[in-house]
Amino acid sequence: MLSPADIISGSRIAATPGAYVLGFYDTRITFYSQQIRALELAHALIHEHLLPASARVAVVGGGAAGITLAAGLALQGGVSVQLFEKAQRLLPLQGDSHRRRLDPHIYDWPNPDADHERAELPFLDWRSGSAREVRNAVLHEFGEVISATEGRLVVRELHSVTAVTPQNGRFMVTFDREAVGGGREAATHEFDIVVLAIGFGMENRFALTGTDTPSYWHDAGVPGAEIAGNPRPTFLVSGNGDGGLIDLIAAASATFRHDDIVRGIAQRPGVQALRQAILAIDEQALAAEAIGKGFDFITAYENAIGAQVEALGLVDQMQEQLRAGVQLYFQTREPELLSIRTARLNRLAVFLLRKACARPCAENFTHVVCNDVHLTGSEAQDREGSRRFLCGTTTVVADWVIARRGPGRDAIRHPFGNLLAGYDAEHAAWVQNFPVDSIAPKLNPATREQFRRLARQVNLPPPRYQLAAVIAAMPRTAKLWLTEGGARWTGDVAPTDVAALWSDDASPLELTVIDAPEQLGSPMSHAVARLAIHAPRVDLLVDVARWKPFLSALSSESPTAAGLHPPQLRALGGQPSILNPVVMSPNDLATMINRALDTWLLAALNRHLTRYIRQGEDPGHVVSFVASADLREQMEPIWQDWIVRFQAEPALLSRFLGLSVCAMDDETAATEASVVAGRRLLPQLIRACAVAIAVATTWQVTTPRNAHPGNLGRDIGGTQRTGHTCAANLIDSEEMALVALRHAWTTEFVLLPMQTMPASVMAAANASLNKTGSAIPLLGQSGAGGKLMLTVDQRFRVAAQAGAQELANLLVGIEENHFTQLRAAIES
Repeated sequence: MLSPADIISGSRIAATPGAYVLGFYDTRITFYSQQIRALELAHALIHEHLLPASARVAVVGGGAAGITLAAGLALQGGVSVQLFEKAQRLLPLQGDSHRRRLDPHIYDWPNPDADHERAELPFLDWRSGSAREVRNAVLHEFGEVISATEGRLVVRELHSVTAVTPQNGRFMVTFDREAVGGGREAATHEFDIVVLAIGFGMENRFALTGTDTPSYWHDAGVPGAEIAGNPRPTFLVSGNGDGGLIDLIAAASATFRHDDIVRGIAQRPGVQALRQAILAIDEQALAAEAIGKGFDFITAYENAIGAQVEALGLVDQMQEQLRAGVQLYFQTREPELLSIRTARLNRLAVFLLRKACARPCAENFTHVVCNDVHLTGSEAQDREGSRRFLCGTTTVVADWVIARRGPGRDAIRHPFGNLLAGYDAEHAAWVQNFPVDSIAPKLNPATREQFRRLARQVNLPPPRYQLAAVIAAMPRTAKLWLTEGGARWTGDVAPTDVAALWSDDASPLELTVIDAPEQLGSPMSHAVARLAIHAPRVDLLVDVARWKPFLSALSSESPTAAGLHPPQLRALGGQPSILNPVVMSPNDLATMINRALDTWLLAALNRHLTRYIRQGEDPGHVVSFVASADLREQMEPIWQDWIVRFQAEPALLSRFLGLSVCAMDDETAATEASVVAGRRLLPQLIRACAVAIAVATTWQVTTPRNAHPGNLGRDIGGTQRTGHTCAANLIDSEEMALVALRHAWTTEFVLLPMQTMPASVMAAANASLNKTGSAIPLLGQSGAGGKLMLTVDQRFRVAAQAGAQELANLLVGIEENHFTQLRAAIES
């Protein structure tokens, strides 16, 4: 880690004491690394006693480095800082970039904590997000620094510095600014210290003749989706700095998101096994650069980790993310495709991209080495809108051209030529002494602690992401009570939005309910119970003595469901919010709340089942059986049809959900069933739906039913059969497995998704408990009262995994056997 003296020796202009260069001769130019360089320079100037008392400091450039340095110097007190920015706003590059993402540590990979999303700086702190989001967060904190430093920090926007002239140990800074009455005028101010944080200039949009590449920081510069139906979208990417590598990866991606790919690599299980080999390759590359030699990263990676990346599935992962049929042409001037001056993750991603495209597939990667790229005339067979280029001896017909050949450094440095003469060589010699730290600077603990102390002294507020976390952790409040006009709800959460309280990341809510359950009546009291029982962070402020037994009967003592617990109860008190009042009849308010909760459940069901049906993924093994690809293909249109029906008929959805977790199909149990149907029983609901739609692929046409009996209907040639898919844990407080056969089911067929034991075992258990001595039919045969009953037993699971036809054969056989037994019983 660099000492303060090391920092000064790399930043000072030796021939001009008091003049410093910040960041724009370095190669790792991420937003975060520029802030680190600025913090270290601000600390070093104080530590090395290089700031005179009451020094006047000019910081030229309002990018990440400039604003961080200016803020750091102003916080130290006794210093007056003026920050010059020629644009009309600070951090101008990031101002309109929604599609570029900034991550503070990701390019430190494979070092620990590289995927940590918080910069965790002592001030001007931020967390990963779009460039615009990061800019807004940092500038908000910069405004706090300006206020806290009480005039010691002045920002000069639309001030273009045209010259810095040393004079008698000080500096005359000449700049253009807006004049009173319009126009521009020149002015000069005197300073003791000047720091050039001028950045790197703008990219030349016309770096390749005949092309116009939008800036890296413009959203238009991010490769977009293929919308023309081109089966072979072709990209020509020029330049192998980080910008070129990033856009090469983005161009290759089906989602055109570079950050998704590199994060997927960094977070791949087992990827840390590559760490030592990758770091060793970096050391070899640095050694080669030190003696002026190139380095072949591709060969080095192939020899050291080629087999491992295949075994870890990294190449498979990359291939899955490729844009269909993409043709990539990557042009560099050097024979080496990759450079040590770029981030490891970008280099590794390009290596994986190259390996994925080398497989037998439609996608292709071609590295072209040449000094110049020339636009040539199109030919008749060229695609409409494409352009033809001659890259050395290679002809490329490209749909997209991306030139990332670096910004115009010479133009932006020109006004400061008198100061910078000789600095290039000085800095290059310094880099030779600190090859690693010059690329990836680290924040010294002493620097961090100094600025933390200074930030506390001026009472700087915490960063916005911390404030947001604090606000999110603060409980919101709401209040429900009966008035002459009906039920009145007020609070931070509207009744239509209460379903958000079921989410895992929901903010806490304190819900005050003035009236007792019997006063509210049903269904209002049950709607409150349902909301609170299934919400992870809802406390009820109520008459505890009257609410506790009511809630316990619907949760921990429920005769229908196991695993439910009453919500946290507290005595009435406090000052709940009176905002956003809603007054309506208790029944209407209960309906509003229940429909919002039903809609939340439907969305959660759809997320899981869609993922299961389309990708075969079942997080948590909730569905409990593995469906073959062809079976899942048949399940999808059925589920989509059900979704449409549920969305169109709220009452249908409510009935289906309630009976999916409650075996009692009567009016007295319906209200309790609606309470049980909630977030905490989501796995049971998912399984009930999954089994039902799998069965519906054979028993056509099976759909949700909105009438007694049951929650399913099956249309067979105009004849309706009723069904019940029930994933309840309990029936009248007894285990479903023990009660299922003797329960008075009211439908003609019953699906029991939660039952996986062999039918004969369940039958034997029932027989031993009943002591009747009579034969009890197996599940999958005629059940109690002649019902056809199905469990997800071994036969079902094996058939579903084997294929749609195998499951159909099983279900048809069970049904035929059922009716054979019924006929035999009738005849006997």
